[in-house]
Amino acid sequence: MIFGIAAVLILLMIFSGVAVPLAFLGGSFFVAYMGLGSTGTFATNAFYILNSISMLAIPLFIVGGSLIERSGIANVLIRVADKMLHNVKGGLTATIPVVSCFFGALCGSALATANTLSTAMVPELEKKGYDKAYLAALIAASSPFGFMIPPNVNAIIFASVSSASVGALFMATIVPGLIWAGLYLIINRIIYIKYYHPEYAGKTVASFSACTEDNEPKEESEKNARETISRNRFFLELVVAVLMPVIVLGGIYGGIFTATEAGAITCLYGAIMGVVVYKKLSLVQLMGVFSKGVKDVSALVIMFPMTLIFSRLMTLNHIPELVAELMLGITNNRIGLILLIDLLLFFIGFFLDGNVIILTLVPLLTPIATACGIDTIQLAVIVFVSIGIGSITPPMATCLMACSRVCDVPIHKLIKPILPFLLFGALPILLLVSFVPVVSTWLPGLFYSF
Repeated sequence: MIFGIAAVLILLMIFSGVAVPLAFLGGSFFVAYMGLGSTGTFATNAFYILNSISMLAIPLFIVGGSLIERSGIANVLIRVADKMLHNVKGGLTATIPVVSCFFGALCGSALATANTLSTAMVPELEKKGYDKAYLAALIAASSPFGFMIPPNVNAIIFASVSSASVGALFMATIVPGLIWAGLYLIINRIIYIKYYHPEYAGKTVASFSACTEDNEPKEESEKNARETISRNRFFLELVVAVLMPVIVLGGIYGGIFTATEAGAITCLYGAIMGVVVYKKLSLVQLMGVFSKGVKDVSALVIMFPMTLIFSRLMTLNHIPELVAELMLGITNNRIGLILLIDLLLFFIGFFLDGNVIILTLVPLLTPIATACGIDTIQLAVIVFVSIGIGSITPPMATCLMACSRVCDVPIHKLIKPILPFLLFGALPILLLVSFVPVVSTWLPGLFYSF
């Protein structure tokens, strides 16, 4: 009862504009005041939570993702995707899910993917007659691939509150992420051709690589492109882009370095990529990226102990077991319990940030998942997919709002074009990873025992 009241108070404070860490701290003090915990242990718990070398991987990957976001790599990936998919029905919009997968693997952030691709792709494609609202909606729908294609920060956060291996979590999301992207390609081909193709408006469509800001003819544009960047240069940039996740993931799976060391390598690689290879970052801009990264990390560092203190108080008072008993009292059918977990995550994703969901709900859901026969790895993938859906569904909808802001399209105009991707892409993936465990567990099962 007391924890229920505390949870309601926390939600009310968050919706009232109170910072998430302060809301959870207030909820923790309320629980302690009611005699279910000791405020004297708050500082000790906070120090214990943060005093871990594995926790250092989180800020390192965040800063590394920021460096990659600013490095200019998105333009290289767009050109590659255009060359690969220029004959695919669905127009250049087919490049968006593909580029989102690659860029998500590099930056590990859905929000960074949404911001970068909106900035890099929408202006040029709009010039060619593509519907801006549809482009913004598709980019928003594809941005959760930043949660799915490793390396991703969410996996590290999940590992910090569970017994799961970071390497196993990285591998578990690959197959679902690729299936998700494949569904989007199919949906885009059907929906776009039927409702949004520029030819219906009497406009012509040119290749992205044939587009310039001056709207030059294709032949002249290609000539200028050859003069600006050689094939060797382009190949180098492509190799450099693809090599980063190979080094990071190969090093982790090969036992060469830990996830924390992989985060440091990501930072170094992103800095070299932006300053030396792509030349999109000056030393001054580099310091600005680090400064922004410090701010983002600071917010997370404050949030971590506050949310985990509340989670620890729940654990000490056996709240997860009570919640599990409550849900088992509703139904002991495996399918019913899995659907309850999905509905809970789906609903809570409307209102809470993904990191908060992982930190507070995973301890609650683990006993229930165990009762359903869901292991920790499968539960993680279910949570990641749910978080991805939450990032594109109002009112929270951080990625949808980012695309709306960058593309200058009112958010209500994005609802109609994004619905097919949500109903026929995202939700089926959630059901797939919930009821077909092998989709999540097959690949990590080849390398890890769990």
